[in-house]
Amino acid sequence: MLSRIELHRYNQAVLAVHATPSLAQWSANLLHALRLVVSGDIAVVNWRGAEGVVATAYDPQGAIPAEINAAVHRYLHQNPLYLHRRGAPRSISDVLSRREWHRTDLYAEAYGRLGQEDGLALDIPLARSGVLTLNMTRARRGFRDTERLGLRLIEPHVQACWQRLQAQERLRAAAVAHGGATPGRLTAREREVLLWVANGLRNQQIAEQLGIRPATVKRHLENLYAKLGVAGRADARMLLERAATPAPAD
Repeated sequence: MLSRIELHRYNQAVLAVHATPSLAQWSANLLHALRLVVSGDIAVVNWRGAEGVVATAYDPQGAIPAEINAAVHRYLHQNPLYLHRRGAPRSISDVLSRREWHRTDLYAEAYGRLGQEDGLALDIPLARSGVLTLNMTRARRGFRDTERLGLRLIEPHVQACWQRLQAQERLRAAAVAHGGATPGRLTAREREVLLWVANGLRNQQIAEQLGIRPATVKRHLENLYAKLGVAGRADARMLLERAATPAPAD
């Protein structure tokens, strides 16, 4: 059971995840959310794509020198939990004694050089896009049950946000494609307005997002409706969503 303070921090973590405006901010918001639910020294977000592409972000930035980062990835196979933490967070101390852990190259060449004795991580599947790992390391061994619970509870929010960001990118690409059509070429501002329309925002909300007046939003909408040959926002949204829907796999 989460305490009142822990519940507040968990709620803040969920808000941080869902407040992610774009993929460019994805890792930073996840690192912030991770720190809210698990205490530690180094927060890590590691994304492994379906094609084997690996991207890693750390907080604090620069906490991991390049040579140690290379050692981490070189000896990942010595962590018995790597890519085996789906469904529930697990820590190194769950499966390795201190002596066993200290005998590994992963500890000698990476964790030990940073003074990190343990790590709690959760592997989160992201549809067909790969696996996202949230990992917190620290200088002492052991993690509280409430830290494990908080980390596990944010998993569905991470997945929901990822799906939203992917859909948003498809919508953005479709908006750009429509903007390149002639003779009804959309301006950059019209594409921004169209993207927010596709995300369900009303004129006042779009105005707040873009820092312009609602009347200006209305004028942009009228112009883009004419260029797209649609009657209103519902038709524009349907057109864009249809263009952004990925083709079914063969």
